[in-house]
Amino acid sequence: MINIQSINTSEESNPLSRSRNSKNDSSSSINQSLPSNSKSENDLEIRKLTWDQFQGVPPEDDPALAHTRWKIGYNYQVHHETDKIQVIAEVWCKVDPSSWTREKIDELLHHQQGHFYIGMICALEFKKRVQEFSFSKDYKQEISEIFNRTLQEYLDLESKYNIETLNMLNTAKQRQWDIKIMKQLNSLSKYT
Repeated sequence: MINIQSINTSEESNPLSRSRNSKNDSSSSINQSLPSNSKSENDLEIRKLTWDQFQGVPPEDDPALAHTRWKIGYNYQVHHETDKIQVIAEVWCKVDPSSWTREKIDELLHHQQGHFYIGMICALEFKKRVQEFSFSKDYKQEISEIFNRTLQEYLDLESKYNIETLNMLNTAKQRQWDIKIMKQLNSLSKYT
């Protein structure tokens, strides 16, 4: 059995409306531990964002400078063994082309990269949790619950990321988050 689930998320409530002249000394640190482009067999692509991926039109009533919208989803297969149900999940995470920007500032793109990586971490954490879970005959509901719980955790993490970094303006906090995000992503790399 294969089930397909996809989700869109965005940082809609987090405007980047502060100073555009803020400099971030560590603009490359969030990408230092990863190859510039690597793609797994599950179509889970770890790569640096470019402004070309931000094709959406900024809403007039939103003061933000940019929004990164990522999509995550999964497919799964179920194998029924005599006394056990095994679920094998494949995940994906991509930047939605409806992502948008008003300004093409390096520090802003760097901050948006963090949002994309949080989406990737969400997808990989979901895959890890599925792999570690002991499923029952209610596996469909259990998979959905794991997905929804994991998604909510990472939506909350995205909100915390924006609050603590002041949407990129607090460069010291941005550097701390860069390190935290890369550690999480690297710790889950075996699930790509």
